[in-house]
Amino acid sequence: MTKNKTLNQALFCSAIIHQPHALKAFLAAENLSQSIVLTDDIWVQTSKLVSDGSVQVSGLLSDLVEVPKLSDIRIRRTLERGIYPLAYNALLQWHDDKGFNNIFNNYLKISASHQEYLSHNVTILLAFNALYPRLNELQRKPFIERVTEFITSTFGSKSADLVLNHKRFTFKDLFDVSIQQPGFFGHNLITLAWIMRSHSMIEKKLLIALNYNLYVQSTSSLEDPDDGVDIEIFNKSVGFESKEYFVKKINSLIFDTRSNLHQITLADALGYLWEQFPEDRESISRLADYYRRTLEK
Repeated sequence: MTKNKTLNQALFCSAIIHQPHALKAFLAAENLSQSIVLTDDIWVQTSKLVSDGSVQVSGLLSDLVEVPKLSDIRIRRTLERGIYPLAYNALLQWHDDKGFNNIFNNYLKISASHQEYLSHNVTILLAFNALYPRLNELQRKPFIERVTEFITSTFGSKSADLVLNHKRFTFKDLFDVSIQQPGFFGHNLITLAWIMRSHSMIEKKLLIALNYNLYVQSTSSLEDPDDGVDIEIFNKSVGFESKEYFVKKINSLIFDTRSNLHQITLADALGYLWEQFPEDRESISRLADYYRRTLEK
């Protein structure tokens, strides 16, 4: 399996449970292949995890439907109500008329206005935006179809009701609370890494709101108590500032089991945060060891 084959596979993988994660995992694997995981085995493992956690789609679904030109209002209502298969063509028309950036900005404002448990509304959207400029013309149609599935399963009729008086939190503030309460499989840390990577292209008021939402999520009671840190396993986990030790634990997290697609996205987030917060490397490497142990359980 190669990088390009994994991308093409991910473009035709839809969600099994809720939202499509395959393309976000592809980007995470790419980041890891450029820093921590210096082996092409990352593409084999990512491909297997994508297959385990996705439904393979055969072809372009939008090509199977004859649709007239839709008005802007009809496009929005089709997406809000999740009317399939029309929704595929509705978003494709929006894309062709106004471009992907217009779609992204619309849903980023909605994401900043609403806190969603696990923050997939933020991380998957930011991943789509990061990937889009690199796609060729043939790849854009299946990409838009995966975005359609994400939008209809995530946003519904939510609107961008942004509160402008949010308290401001630094990335270090967010790191300190997220590492204390990482959430289900480190989702708070995954969200922080994606926001930090993307912050330069996010409007300031939206960034403040996204940061605020993450802070609240990281300091509020968990919706599912099972998403909390397993103290027994955590007490057995070990962290060191040594990069050699950290790289070993990240590779173990990725390759030693085949359990959850978030093995890739969490490993990527921990690798990014390791570089951004050098004073906290012992804690970050301990979490890498902890999540490796939870997969073995």
